[in-house]
Amino acid sequence: MMPLAGKSTHTNLRSINQEVRMRHPSFIAVPSALLLAACQQPAARPPVTEAEAAKIATAAEANFTTGDLGKIMDQYAGNAVMIDAATIDPSADRKIQSGWAKNFVSMKPADYQVAGRHIQLVGPDAFISTGVERFTVEAGAARPTVSARFTDVFQRQSDGKWKIINEHVSMPPTPTGQK
Repeated sequence: MMPLAGKSTHTNLRSINQEVRMRHPSFIAVPSALLLAACQQPAARPPVTEAEAAKIATAAEANFTTGDLGKIMDQYAGNAVMIDAATIDPSADRKIQSGWAKNFVSMKPADYQVAGRHIQLVGPDAFISTGVERFTVEAGAARPTVSARFTDVFQRQSDGKWKIINEHVSMPPTPTGQK
């Protein structure tokens, strides 16, 4: 580049640079804004694995026998849809769901186990846990074992916590010939 008469190359480049910034501030503002936005994006989380999903489901289920209604309900997303074994209709109403959980807690469940769990990964941030749960309940002096089939859909929330967003619990059918 040839210097303009009476000015050094360094001075000319500085003048051109200032003129470009004044005429086209977006040359600086847009890339700066994009860089800032990229720095503020949450780090991408690795997709859930089958082993991690099983641990997440087991940890959530561990709360079912604590007797603590708050801990139980904390396993569910605020907009979760649930079908309780004792009802026909599903509900997304937190008050109804809390009532179901309160009834469950009143049975004083213990010895909770899951038989034949199946984990299905349905994306990097969601999985389904299906199985048969068995637990004992208080019934006078006896502690009978209860079995129920369940399907829980877990989803990673924006804060990174895993919550159940859909749950279906039903009693297994009575085998033919038994009542």
